Amino acid sequence: MNIKGNPVLTDIQEVNLSYLMLAQRLLRENFAAGMYRLGFDNAVADAVIKLSPAQLVKLASSSSVLCQFRLNDYRLLASVSQEVLGGILQQAHTTILMAQRQPVSAAE
Repeated sequence: MNIKGNPVLTDIQEVNLSYLMLAQRLLRENFAAGMYRLGFDNAVADAVIKLSPAQLVKLASSSSVLCQFRLNDYRLLASVSQEVLGGILQQAHTTILMAQRQPVSAAE
């Protein structure tokens, strides 16, 4: 999995492996909540939870980042950076905005 001489690729692969392991853990602990937190639909969640350790390592060895940055629009970023009622509603507002986003589907 380690690509010698390229620390950026090594970092990407470590992030990938950590993300996949976290995804499996979230889905195993509470499938519905894990799907919501990860932004997965049922088919993607099923596929991820069924990956063997060898398959996780193989998938994580990609040179592309596998996880998606969910704060990829202005409204979401602005909700994190603005104080709403002294920060009390900030997390709730961000959660509501993220919930409006479509889950990742197996077709993508």
